[in-house]
Amino acid sequence: MSSSPKEQTPLPKLDSSIFDVAPKTDWQKSITKRNALESPLLRMPRELRDLIWTFTFTQTIRPEAPQNSAYSPLVVCRQLYREAASLSHTFLIWSFSCQPSWEDFFWSLCENEKPKYKKSLIRSIQIGVDSTDLYMLAEREDPGYDVEEEKVEIAREDQGEYRRVTFRAFENLSHLELLLSATEVFGDSDDDDETEHDTIPPPNSTEINEAKENFTRTMRQKLPRVRVTYREFGNTSAMKKYLEEQDP
Repeated sequence: MSSSPKEQTPLPKLDSSIFDVAPKTDWQKSITKRNALESPLLRMPRELRDLIWTFTFTQTIRPEAPQNSAYSPLVVCRQLYREAASLSHTFLIWSFSCQPSWEDFFWSLCENEKPKYKKSLIRSIQIGVDSTDLYMLAEREDPGYDVEEEKVEIAREDQGEYRRVTFRAFENLSHLELLLSATEVFGDSDDDDETEHDTIPPPNSTEINEAKENFTRTMRQKLPRVRVTYREFGNTSAMKKYLEEQDP
């Protein structure tokens, strides 16, 4: 006998932590089949649907900012969820206003067992930095180990054990965008007097360019698969405004 629509069927999770939405009851199977045959969207070729998912789910995510609960196309039907759930992560930009926020996110993924799979889904990262931060990021990617020390460290990281914040943790990371402020970026800038901070004499253009060249060179040597780009701002206020104007 077919299950009625009112019956609640729990959705188990797969190893990837994505819900297993394969229809289980006769009613679920019939409605899934009907949707596939009658929906103008689902009747499109898969290549076109993937393009639609790409445009729908390309957005910027800020883990440090409160997220408003919003309607998601992923809850519309099982087939849509199955096709787009894992695909959607490919087009997300993970954005952080400063290094401390980025570091908190890194350790939340690398120290806890459950979300470790998410590291493989992250393709694009955006971080707010200043020229001093660039040197710090470069030193983390190239701590100056000798050959044997580096082999040991890489072997440890390949097993998921990290002693430092590093972009090596994200095996599919392909793009790193650095929002480079000419003035110092403060981790607690939401509570500070930004006008006062922006009056601190900034580094000159030569110093900023040297910091960029050093970090870009380090990434080419250590992580050549990651494309590094910069978006420059005259001060932290301008950078913060840009962040706020991105996708909610």
